[in-house]
Amino acid sequence: MLEHYGTSTDPHRAMGMTHCPLHEDNTPSLSYNTSRQVWKCHSCGRGGDSFTLIMEKEGTDFAGARSLAASLALATRDAGGGDDHVSGSAYGSRRAVSPRSRDRARRGGYVPAWRR
Repeated sequence: MLEHYGTSTDPHRAMGMTHCPLHEDNTPSLSYNTSRQVWKCHSCGRGGDSFTLIMEKEGTDFAGARSLAASLALATRDAGGGDDHVSGSAYGSRRAVSPRSRDRARRGGYVPAWRR
């Protein structure tokens, strides 16, 4: 997906750093993970999945990004499928804490040695 916008990635590695196609970049600042199909630029702060990159670069909505990806045969797996796989990261929403673990501190659970 990133190769379409002129950035080079290592095909033998699932994770790496490259130049961001969204702004002028002298050093590699965009980290990518091809197994999760997510990216994050540490210079401009933008990130997301492959459809988010198309929407940012082309200035279109999700439907336009999806049709462009299909026409270029870029939609290979479940990119844009949601935040299920990246829960708790900067790319997705935070995962909810169950009420049971939230109450544990109030019931006098584990106390570290330095607090005893």
